[in-house]
Amino acid sequence: MLAHCINPDCRVALRTFSEGRLFQFEVVSISVPAQDDRRLPFDEKPTRQTSHFWLCGDCATRLSLTLEPSDGLRLVPLAGEEVALGDSSRIPRDGAPAQPVSQC
Repeated sequence: MLAHCINPDCRVALRTFSEGRLFQFEVVSISVPAQDDRRLPFDEKPTRQTSHFWLCGDCATRLSLTLEPSDGLRLVPLAGEEVALGDSSRIPRDGAPAQPVSQC
């Protein structure tokens, strides 16, 4: 359940969807066998999960979210915005703040 802004430096409580921006990502995952045996049949179907994230009104004017296969969920500045994100823009999988990302 969405409870707050996904920006680790902000964390404003979600009160209404009328402000801010809601993001929806579909994550497709599949487990790969630990053995490299080509004789084994591959019959596992990928699992799909839809995840929702929210940026408050202030953060949404400066930031957006992307989901990259190798880097996971990332905060990115909107065009024309000068927000220093660097490597700390990666959001931990549990959504908990790890390092400061930007000031809200």
